[in-house]
Amino acid sequence: MSPETAFRHFHDQLGTLKQRLLTMSQKAESLVDLAVESLLTRDAAKAEAVIAGDPEVDDLELEIERLALELLALQQPMARDLRFIIGAIRVTSDLERVGDHGVNIAQ
Repeated sequence: MSPETAFRHFHDQLGTLKQRLLTMSQKAESLVDLAVESLLTRDAAKAEAVIAGDPEVDDLELEIERLALELLALQQPMARDLRFIIGAIRVTSDLERVGDHGVNIAQ
């Protein structure tokens, strides 16, 4: 693989990681919003939708961690990219907890 191809592949993978992290944050936020709405309106269907959506957040956490660890192991990123990847790993556990809090509210 040429250096240009390897560089492009790395940045494609990094872009995928960023996109999955954004998806996870949006999903966790929507779960909490829906959970609060279900509580305020006493809507059991919305509460059940929150509970049903939690496994998706859990799966995203595992996927993001896998992608991040792959990047660390195979690409040996430096400086800013390394900080972003490590930050992504740390943030995913917090986002997963946010999703869990949404489930707790819904329950």
